[in-house]
Amino acid sequence: MHFKIKHIKGHKYLYLIQNKRVNGKVKQIKQISVGPPQKVYDMLNKKKELKVTSFSFGKPASLLNAANEVGLTDSLNNRIKRKNMEGLTPAQYLLTIIIGRTEHVLSRNKLDNYFKNSILSFYWKPQHKLNSQNFLNYMEKLDEDTIKKVETDVASKLVELGHKPTRLIFDTTNYYTHIQHGEELPKKSNSKEKRFDKNLIGLGMTVSDANLPFNSFTYPANQHDTKVFSRVIDEICDRLKEINIPTTDISMVIDRGMLSEDNVKHVINNMHIVGSLPYSMVKDLYSIPLSEYELEMSNNSENIIRAHRTHGNHYGSNLTLVLKYNEKTARKQKREWERNKKKIFKAVEDIRKGLNRKGRGRKMTAKGAINRVVDSIHKQYRGVFDYSVVKVDGKLELKFELLENDEKVFLSSMGKTVIFTDDDSISTQEIVETYASRNVIEEDYKWLKDKLLIPLKPMYVWKDSKIRSHVFLCVMGLLLYNYIKLKVNMSGLSLPGLSEELDKIRLSIVMDDMDHMEYVVEEMNRNTIDLFSKLEITDLIPA
Repeated sequence: MHFKIKHIKGHKYLYLIQNKRVNGKVKQIKQISVGPPQKVYDMLNKKKELKVTSFSFGKPASLLNAANEVGLTDSLNNRIKRKNMEGLTPAQYLLTIIIGRTEHVLSRNKLDNYFKNSILSFYWKPQHKLNSQNFLNYMEKLDEDTIKKVETDVASKLVELGHKPTRLIFDTTNYYTHIQHGEELPKKSNSKEKRFDKNLIGLGMTVSDANLPFNSFTYPANQHDTKVFSRVIDEICDRLKEINIPTTDISMVIDRGMLSEDNVKHVINNMHIVGSLPYSMVKDLYSIPLSEYELEMSNNSENIIRAHRTHGNHYGSNLTLVLKYNEKTARKQKREWERNKKKIFKAVEDIRKGLNRKGRGRKMTAKGAINRVVDSIHKQYRGVFDYSVVKVDGKLELKFELLENDEKVFLSSMGKTVIFTDDDSISTQEIVETYASRNVIEEDYKWLKDKLLIPLKPMYVWKDSKIRSHVFLCVMGLLLYNYIKLKVNMSGLSLPGLSEELDKIRLSIVMDDMDHMEYVVEEMNRNTIDLFSKLEITDLIPA
């Protein structure tokens, strides 16, 4: 290809000529007019107008990469059957919901617009508009059986990646909805968010010691924790067997709300158990002086923990018991007790004043007065008070007193927890640390209710099948976040901190007036650069 100047009507014009040898002879096959000298000059000296479009890159790219690595993408595509058709795959539809929710696109009606203006549009090419019904159709395909299979696939892949659990932590929570007339799942119960006017959804979850969700269970919130746990024990064991992990190698950590003799025996028949005993069962242990506590250690918060090891028979089993004492917790509980004690006496005095009031209106009965007293005392404090209503000279009299000896015993229990396990082979420190690990699932539930991460609320669905699907997708979003956090291994980086840093990783598309495009990662600080290098997402920058 070469330039050629032509003279036309006394003027010079520049042409771009392309020749090709045909049958041994050179022939001109293409001629492009560039123009007269002034046009060439203008082209060479014209300032290019640049257009810059910025996209969120760190969060969607790292979540996509994590979904591929943990096998979620492949599992969703393999487990959800669809017709042989072009367009987005089942995994792409469902990952759009997860990623959109982490980017605060909470409504399915807004996902089409989000998709068009996100980095996802550079990777996936839908054939039709992504309307709400598209997403609902694929959520419908995530039935209970499919969810279990996908969770098993992901758990198996995590073990393959080296994240084999040595303990599992199970706990439950509930969250309120605005569903008024649902199916079987939405029920009124004791709301952990104090929304007793709303229907609730119950969520049970098992996480590994690496804080990666292992199972999730959606259930009617009016079911008691002991019944929920007894129903899922076998399913948890089946999951372990399916991924070739001997159940005898696992310790199950549970909260005392799950405890019953049947549940404890059921767990011990399959794996080890670690939990804590209620105060009422082990009052005598709290009188053991701190001088007999043989272990002193620091926890993750640098608080001094003391521990004493013993044995006892509870729930029909011979168990190893560890009495744990945290002085900082004890001081906090004593302050709370003094504050609440004043509130209780004030509430009782108000009840006493209203007991024999005169005038119109319904009069308080003895039973009503007792009910009000009980309601004014938190259940953990009721054992240190004595109260009754008697009739004296035709009038009701409320007798209420603090039992000083019982208060002394109660004060001696503050800062103390009695941990139990059936596994006598592990050290006292290991028992304490294993039970403390249940804090991670409490954190996870907090993040699932945090509107800035992967929020369960709002859900915009009311049918049971779609509620289960919605909860599962949020749990998978949490798994991807925790997997990324585990992968980058940056000390002191919390889940909200990770989310914030990922938001700082942005990709700009720079386009000039000649439609030449260049992809540029925007300027980052030192911490974000370190995170970016560990995420391994450079391959996701469009070519």
